[in-house]
Amino acid sequence: MFILLPVAVDYQARRYPVVTFTLMGINTALYLLGLVLFFGGDREAEPLVMKLGLIPAEKTSWTWITSMFVHEGFFHLAGNMIYLFLFGACVEDLLGRLRFSLFYLGGGLLANLSQVLLTTDADLDIPIVGASGAICACIGAFLIVLPRTEINFRYFGWILFRIFSGEFWLKAWLVIAFWFLMDFASLVLQLGFAGGGGGVAFGAHVGGTLAGAFVMWLLNRGVRQANKTAITQATALPLRSASRAGPHPPDEPPAIYLYVNEQQIGPFARSRIQEMLNLGSITPDTQYWQEGMPEWRPVAEL
Repeated sequence: MFILLPVAVDYQARRYPVVTFTLMGINTALYLLGLVLFFGGDREAEPLVMKLGLIPAEKTSWTWITSMFVHEGFFHLAGNMIYLFLFGACVEDLLGRLRFSLFYLGGGLLANLSQVLLTTDADLDIPIVGASGAICACIGAFLIVLPRTEINFRYFGWILFRIFSGEFWLKAWLVIAFWFLMDFASLVLQLGFAGGGGGVAFGAHVGGTLAGAFVMWLLNRGVRQANKTAITQATALPLRSASRAGPHPPDEPPAIYLYVNEQQIGPFARSRIQEMLNLGSITPDTQYWQEGMPEWRPVAEL
């Protein structure tokens, strides 16, 4: 037997993932409630799956949302929560809590829509459940903004009486591209052969990934343009006089580099960095470096 799991990404979030943990809590609570109902006597069908799942043949509007929070089994839930934690927390840190909440729900809706549009007539009465569509939207967004980060995988297994384990790192763009191609191939198989998908909503996976990547591309493009304009304006401004800006060396050499939108820019004088902060073209969390520093640090430390 062999098990391979992604367990970490080399991205350091700067804010606590409140929304991500809340989503994980809701999913887990509904799963436990389903177990209580099941062992309480309602064993003809999985009650929450049937009541909260999105059934394409029915016209129940609220299930488009509720279906994202119910799962059909422990491994279905556990797998989704691992991916939600790894990628959702990073996207939440990048977008902020409110925008991430809207992004997650919107990505889940588009993923569900993709699955419904690709559902065959024979499967119209089968409920669509699980957070994987919304999580795939997070994975697609992650690919756009953090393609060069690495994902840590752990593996373990056993052959006869010998147990083995280990770990390795792979580039995010390589891993996510492989996942997407696997989902796409499985979707083609599912559409071409009855039962080829094994009950997995590959349409939601593919649609969610594409939707998340496209939306993040649009957002990132807007941010890049706004930052480029603001930084251009900031660097074009004359230095304020000492009477207004406070004392600073008039011949201060430009020695500070900034890291903005995955690009190194500069060098800038310290006073110019202050101008950019005042204009809002950079934030205190923007990374800076100058000669002699072992690593990039937040501008707030200047």
